[in-house]
Amino acid sequence: MENVGESKERNKKYSEKFSREQLIKNIVQADHPIIFDIGAHRGESVLYLKRIFPSSSIYSFEPDPDSFKVLERNDIDGVCCLNLAISDTDGVERFYRNKISHTNSLFRVNLQSKDSIGVNTANAKNDTEYFIGFNQEIDIPTLRLDSFVKANAISHIDLLKIDVQGAECKVLNGAREILGNTKVIVLEISFFDYYNHQTTFMDVEMIISSLGFRLFSISEISNNPMNGRTDWAEVIYMKI
Repeated sequence: MENVGESKERNKKYSEKFSREQLIKNIVQADHPIIFDIGAHRGESVLYLKRIFPSSSIYSFEPDPDSFKVLERNDIDGVCCLNLAISDTDGVERFYRNKISHTNSLFRVNLQSKDSIGVNTANAKNDTEYFIGFNQEIDIPTLRLDSFVKANAISHIDLLKIDVQGAECKVLNGAREILGNTKVIVLEISFFDYYNHQTTFMDVEMIISSLGFRLFSISEISNNPMNGRTDWAEVIYMKI
């Protein structure tokens, strides 16, 4: 609360010492880290991670065919791009494409969302045209992370980055074996009702806490200017 403790001063000193980039660089202690980029979109995270870890080997997964074409054009040394979704099944799943490509997901957009500013406004105005381009269905190949690492003889992961628009636990549930040999997880957790499925901290921790992971940092927060709630947070877990 206000004027209690020293958090403001501590946070000021923290921000002077640590950027998000510096924080990730400090905790991934490997000369040639093996990085898995789950939900790569068009390569934004690949470029970011390669800047921090130029000697890394990165496996970058993006299921949307249009986004994958852009991702693949980056053509960066040490990056392997794969056009499929990491999930909790080996097979085929329904995938939902949206007018805003980074919101594509294994879960449908909730067209009655109270947290989405755009959806909420469109419903209030009865603007049916706004919803054109949401939840376009395609079938995509899916693979469990455990299946992929076994097939490719990958023994460990130094950094596992997950940004999958509500499907966080599907990725983690399909990776229980390799999580035993994973050092750091950078994970975006979606709390808001933009999709027809939401994740909680408890959902995530029920999967990974027994494997020795503990929350290290809440590195980024997206707060909703319409209703004041937290829509999503990027969190960092480490083996302790």
